[in-house]
Amino acid sequence: MTPVFVVDLCSVFSRNRAHKIASRSVKVLYSESQAPHHAIGVFLNPSIVVSKPSVRAACLLLLLVVAGCDRSVQVHPRIELTSVPRLHRGGTQDFDVISGRVIGANSEQRVVLYARSGAWYVQPYADQPFTRINPDSTFNSSTHLGTEYAALLVDPGYAPPSVTLSLPTLGDGVRAVVVKEGRPPFWRTWWFGVFLSLIVLAVLLSFYRWRLHEVSKQLNLRFEARLAERTRIAQDLHDTLLQGFVSASMQLHVANDHLANDSPAKPMVGRVMQLMAQVIEEGRDAVRGLRSTSGNADDLETAFSRIGQEFGNEEVKDYRIIVEGTPRQLHPLIRDEAYRIGREALVNAFHHAQASKIEVELDYANKHLRILVRDNGSGIDAAVLQSGRDGHWGLAGMRERAESIGARLKVWSRVQAGTEVELFIPGKVAFVSKERK
Repeated sequence: MTPVFVVDLCSVFSRNRAHKIASRSVKVLYSESQAPHHAIGVFLNPSIVVSKPSVRAACLLLLLVVAGCDRSVQVHPRIELTSVPRLHRGGTQDFDVISGRVIGANSEQRVVLYARSGAWYVQPYADQPFTRINPDSTFNSSTHLGTEYAALLVDPGYAPPSVTLSLPTLGDGVRAVVVKEGRPPFWRTWWFGVFLSLIVLAVLLSFYRWRLHEVSKQLNLRFEARLAERTRIAQDLHDTLLQGFVSASMQLHVANDHLANDSPAKPMVGRVMQLMAQVIEEGRDAVRGLRSTSGNADDLETAFSRIGQEFGNEEVKDYRIIVEGTPRQLHPLIRDEAYRIGREALVNAFHHAQASKIEVELDYANKHLRILVRDNGSGIDAAVLQSGRDGHWGLAGMRERAESIGARLKVWSRVQAGTEVELFIPGKVAFVSKERK
């Protein structure tokens, strides 16, 4: 079988190198056994070969196809600006380089450049309005500075205006137009805005951390001052009032010993002695509460354990303390106030809740200390929870103590559904910082 060679006619004969023909591909088969100029045309189906007597008709068909390819391909030229000078209001003799490229232009077309400074001025000079297109379809030229820059692809013979308020439009020799704003200064670029935003964010974060440190330092100073004042008051109470009660109690005991057993005053003196003993014991408890304790990390756990031993009764079958996280050293004043709030909640649970199960949860987190006291007792009436009970200051005192140390106290309770008391103390307030250590 004689070999054949297939050639795309449009790519050979089309002057514009057309690559899009609407599905009509005409192929020519050259037979080695025939004359090189005898073409056999095949239209749409290459398997159908036109016989030799039809060579003239085939050639005519080829000419029509080639002419159709030339007419059907219409390339619209385009122009682009790849680099423009910086944005400037103009009016100076400063120059910079502008560059770009054209697509689909012929060798006779040229580029006209404009820079805007109020009006549009042809570049680089009025007597040199045209810029040559390089063989690789790029162009570059010097230009005066302006706010915007424009490039026009024009036909031979086009006469551009040297100054104009509005750019020429397509038509009348203008084949393509592109306009681009001047390159903005660095402080108007997007990356500078992002950089500036990051700096502002870093400054605000630094200021926040500094302010937090200052507030924490002021709180520490206030806590230490209050602790010193409480220690002084405890010493004064112990040395004056408490010692006076102890002396009076001793004298009363001596007087009671001199009374006859059948004396009508003896029962009354005995009751007074019991009352004074109770007052002395409560005074000692108050003095111990005012004094600061040692800074062991497990003070709260140990102290709450002693409360269970002190107030435990037959109704409470299950009393437990749950510690979550690693215990950390607390500020003495915070520790004492937290203990007093927790103690008040536990006293209410042991004495009034009629509960069989009481739990104390200590949560040492990085950013907070949380103390939760819960029971399954009779609960608290909503009215009492809101405004308190007449003559009793337990809930009100707990709230006041929590507010005084910057903590948050929440109480949840319903009748016959138990009670939960939560004390939430921020870590910056509760824990001793490493610097302070």
